[in-house]
Amino acid sequence: MERLRLRPRDAATLIIVDESGTIPKILLGRRSAQLVFMPGKLVFPGGRVEADDLALAAGYRLSDVILERLLMQTTSRFGERHAAAAGLAAIRETFEEAGLMIGNAAPFATRREGWRRFAEASVAPDPAALVPLARAITPPGPPRRYDTRFFGVSAERIAFRLPFEERPDLEFDQLGWFSLDALSALELPGITRQVLSDIDVRLRDGSWRDPSIAMPFYRARNGRIIRDMI
Repeated sequence: MERLRLRPRDAATLIIVDESGTIPKILLGRRSAQLVFMPGKLVFPGGRVEADDLALAAGYRLSDVILERLLMQTTSRFGERHAAAAGLAAIRETFEEAGLMIGNAAPFATRREGWRRFAEASVAPDPAALVPLARAITPPGPPRRYDTRFFGVSAERIAFRLPFEERPDLEFDQLGWFSLDALSALELPGITRQVLSDIDVRLRDGSWRDPSIAMPFYRARNGRIIRDMI
């Protein structure tokens, strides 16, 4: 019964699309079997929004069209600063889990420990480069619940690569670039597969880089998963 009262925590994940070849590929990592949440599952890199992300977000301003996507159907608690923090969390977690920094090669200074490695690599994180593509709230029941924003970004925006063996976070034990056809044959969490289906449509019509397009919002209501467009 206690789990049913868990309030979802803000989280974010990053869908990196590599269109350098004839077929688009997407980065996914396999979560360690030792983890409590989604052990052994292939997922996009990401995680919860941390205090350092929220503090750093004070210096960022997202475009009106991106804010419109991220602030729709939220409470007054989730404002512009939280929207920027979500994008920053997706960028930070992608580096920690996959060793990839999304941003601009430029001097970057911060006192926030969670962002120290970006400053050392002279990479300025750029949440404004991310495109909101989906949102999902974990249904009641699991030991962790998240209100997750799914962002998309081109692999062209990778400004720094750390060897996978040197990544700071060991949540992933494998990392790979997959075509959508290859992923269709693999066992994936339900929400990951659903978002990939949504992304497939936007990859085909070329709209995945456009933040003005409404995105799907998945959540549970009366025991059923519903899908709205926001």
